Formats: sequence, structure tokens, C-alpha cells
Amino acid sequence: MSNDLLAGVLQALSWWPLMAALSGLVMGVIVGAIPGLTASITVAILLPFTFFMEPTVGIGFLLGIYKGAVYGASIPAILLNTPGTPAAAATSLDGYAMTRKGQGRRALQISLFSCIVGDLLSTFVLIGVTAPLAAMALRFSAPEYAVLFLASLVLIATVSGKDLTKGVLSAGAGALVGCIGLDAMTSTQRFVFDVPQLLGGIPLVPLIIGMFALSEVLVQVARPPAISLSGEIKGTGPSITRKELAAQTPNLLRSTSIGTFIGALPGLGAEIACWVAYGIARQRSKTPEQFGNGSMEGIAAAESGANATVPATLIPMLVFGIPGDVVTAVLIGAFVAQGITPGPLLFTQHGAVIYALFTLLILTNIALFAVGIAAIRSFSLVIRVPNALLMSCIVVVSLAGAYSINSDPYDVVIMVLGGIAGALMRSVSIPIPPFIIAVLLAPQLELTLRQSLALSDGDLSIFFTRPISGVLILIFSAFFLYTAWKHWAASSRRSMARHT
Repeated sequence: MSNDLLAGVLQALSWWPLMAALSGLVMGVIVGAIPGLTASITVAILLPFTFFMEPTVGIGFLLGIYKGAVYGASIPAILLNTPGTPAAAATSLDGYAMTRKGQGRRALQISLFSCIVGDLLSTFVLIGVTAPLAAMALRFSAPEYAVLFLASLVLIATVSGKDLTKGVLSAGAGALVGCIGLDAMTSTQRFVFDVPQLLGGIPLVPLIIGMFALSEVLVQVARPPAISLSGEIKGTGPSITRKELAAQTPNLLRSTSIGTFIGALPGLGAEIACWVAYGIARQRSKTPEQFGNGSMEGIAAAESGANATVPATLIPMLVFGIPGDVVTAVLIGAFVAQGITPGPLLFTQHGAVIYALFTLLILTNIALFAVGIAAIRSFSLVIRVPNALLMSCIVVVSLAGAYSINSDPYDVVIMVLGGIAGALMRSVSIPIPPFIIAVLLAPQLELTLRQSLALSDGDLSIFFTRPISGVLILIFSAFFLYTAWKHWAASSRRSMARHT
């Protein structure tokens, strides 16, 4: 381990990996600051171009984008009441209120400070728990992995969006698409319809580019944003004091813990973490009446909670090969393209690369302070990019990215079809993340499930009698029942409200 750690640190400190990660960080902040663009869209578009780079260069670049985009979304949320991503919606409640009071600078400073604290502490948790969890995961066999994959699919389906039925429908459709191609155990053709290109299944990267990037363009074209982003920046006013920052310490530690925990659960992510951290901070605050009217506690809780999920989502991906959110689902493609398979053997087979990425996470977190200050000052230039030019650039880069993977027009066709499907799903409020992650996990779930039944001669009790899988079933069942009860309670309240 010590040799891998030293080799990883030296790799991270070399010229190209460091520059790639910092470039990705800057690009991520810019992307996050432009409403309509997200980390998942940008990472999906640029993923194919990293296939030709060294692992620490290409993956470090994508991680920088991921980290920068989550922070960058808070800038327009605070200054213009226009969250760059859904995860910054909670920040806009108090951030924009402070801006209207002439305290925009203080709001931006507490946002940046909270982001750095949440991300850094969560990164230390990532570094501390992944290796021990990977060692424990080596004891897993087919039944345990089947339970994990099934639980992840159900969890993602039940927490994505407000409508439980639509989340399950999206995951089910994704699972069917994931089954297209040759059967992994018998090589039987499934859903191929005499199309030779489908024998290898649906290519994941072009599908992701289409469903996120191209669908966003189609939605923007059909429904142009009503809010103008050319308004004047009001980020003036006094700076925050050290005493005020120190007063936020309990709030930051609590919100970071919440964000880290939520980020480590597959399917949740920053969109949920920011609201949970914000709500708990309001409950624990001595001045809850200030929340929504310009509370620094609210900004600190939302930003530290949201940004703490970024390193945390890497935990299930690195240890079990299960994506924590859509961005990590795309990152799995980057790892596989580099010949690196996420899972329990990752640290023994590619330990130096993983520790290099951990080092880059820490270095980019430190660099985020300078990048954030520069972004705040230059944001007025970023938001004036014409929407038509922005959408055109996304289409061109998406086409180039999809084609560059295999130099095959078939991949472009998949991207276009994915874009149309994604736009249709958005139009009826069907969440896309469960679909994408189901496409990725369904083949692995099927394989491990059939392997488990082969070991037990078809006896389903193998999933309950094995200690690890039995405990996992109990834990996930309790969580699923609680989630289903919350959905039922929310539906009942909405139904009662309509009848009164």
C-alpha cells in the first residue's frame, strides 16, 4: 500500500495530470455557472476524448469538471436567483435574498468557503473508507452482488423524481434496453431484430450523450428559457469576517456529514443532500425565521451538503462498481475504457492510479479557492454567452464525441435516438437517471442472479441464508419501506389538498 501511495502522489504531482485536473475544475465552474448545463452533460460530452489519455490525466480531468460544476451552480443562484443546477436551488433561497440586501459578496464568500470545507472533509472520508470497504467486499460472491445491484436499482428508481411510478417505469425500461444483445451465459440473441450492430448491446456513452446533452438542446429549442441572464451583477458589499466563518463550524460539520452519507447511497446525490442539510440546519438554528430571508446558515448548510456528495458518490463506484449518481455512471465508462474495472480488486490491481486520483481531488479542492474567486469576478462575461451559440456548440461537440469512440455512424444514430427519447421523457416528467443506471446495472444483476441460482440449484433461499446478503436485504428492505411510506404520505396530502 505504501508503495502505491507514494507512486500515486508522484503521478498526481507530475505536469499533465495536475494541469488536466485544474483545467477540468475551471471548465466545471464555468459549466455549472451557466443555467441549463450540468456536470453530467459536460462529462458525457467530453468522455470520449479522454479515452486517448493516460488514466490519471483523463479521469482527473473529468473529476475536476464534476467538482467544479457543483460549486459553480451556486454563483448564478446567489446573484441572479437562477440556480445553475437543481442542487443549487436551496442556495438561491438565502443567497439571492442577501444579494438584494447588498450583501452579495458575503453570500458568495460563505458559499465558496462552505463548498471547500464540505468537499475536503468528504474527500478524507473517501480516502479513509474505500480501501477497508474494498477488502470487505472481497468476501462478496454472486448472491451478495445480486442483492446490491437489485437494491441499487430499486433505490435509484424510488428516489428519482417526485413520482414513484415514473421512477420505476424509467428503471424498468432501462433494464430492458440493457438486455439487448447476446446473452452473457448462453450467447442467445435478445431484442436484436436482425440488426448486426445490436449484437454487442447498446453503446452506453453515445446513449448518455444523447439522453443528457442532446435532449437538453431539444428542450431548450422547444421551450426557450424565460429568464434573461444578462442582468447586472450585484455582488458588492462588505466581506465576511473570520468570526462569522468560525460561527458556522457546527453547521458545516453537520451538513458535511449529511452530504457524505447521502452521496454514498446510490441514486441520491447533491439535489437531495442540499435540501436535507438545509432543512436540518433550519430546525437546529436559533434564528429559523431568517431562513429564506438571507441566512448565512442556510447557504452554508446547502453548499457544504451538496458539495460533500461529490467525493462520496465515488465510494460505491470504486468499491462495488455501482454508480452513486449519473456522473459516476459516466465515470465508470472512463475507467473501463482505460482497462480499469471498478470493484473490490481495484486497489490491488491499480492502487497507484486510485491514490493519484485521491491526491488530485485534494489538490483541486485547494485550488478551488483561487478558481472560485476568479469565477465570481468574471461571471458577468460567462452569463452573456448567447443561448443559440451555446446550444449549437453542444450539438457539434456531442456529434464529434459520439463518432470519435469507434468512428462508427451507428454510435451517432444511437446518440440521436437517445436525445429524442430523453426529450420525450423530460416532457412527461419521467426521470432519466434511473434509465441510464439501469442500462448499466441490469446486465450485471442478471448475470449475478443466474450465477447465484446455479450455485443453489434454483433455491432462492441462498439470498437469505448467507449472512452478508441476508443483512443487506434487511437493511435495504427497511429503507425501501420507509421511502414507499413517504411517497404514499406525500400523495395522500396532495390528494387531500385538492379536495379541500
